[in-house]
Amino acid sequence: MNKEREISMDQLTKQDIEDLIHCRKKITEQPKKEMSLSDGHWRNGMKLQSENGEHDFIVFMRKNENFEENFSIGLICLPKHVKGDILLFRCNGPHGPHILFDHHDRHHIHIANEEDIAAGLKAERRAYVTEEYASYWDALGYFLRECNIMGAEKHFPDVFQKNLFIGSRGES
Repeated sequence: MNKEREISMDQLTKQDIEDLIHCRKKITEQPKKEMSLSDGHWRNGMKLQSENGEHDFIVFMRKNENFEENFSIGLICLPKHVKGDILLFRCNGPHGPHILFDHHDRHHIHIANEEDIAAGLKAERRAYVTEEYASYWDALGYFLRECNIMGAEKHFPDVFQKNLFIGSRGES
């Protein structure tokens, strides 16, 4: 986000959203070594801060206890000077057909959208089918790279071990 201008979360532009998703982030509260089971989902999370210290984030990771392909990994921005938070980016697995949307039965990504934010709608309500990943672990690796989380390989060595020959944006 452009440091020269202070804006509220309801005024984010597409570029602001991209900058928040892709800025370098350091881990300030580590994920647990293992996911914990709660309400039928395996869960984990961590807290992050942008490298420049201006933005705080929460990452949530969860997958269904019975259907591992039903998962969600998301990046939430916690603005320091504005009340509330905003879900910027989420990777999902297929979780069954939906009466309104046709993407729920495939792997998909949700990205916050400036028009939806300005209209007071759920920021990440739009979704896009993806072939970037085919499992929870593939999605986690993709998410950690896309969100530019420094030191993630220390906490998720198996995820990065599988991707030795993939560049920072997925190029081989």
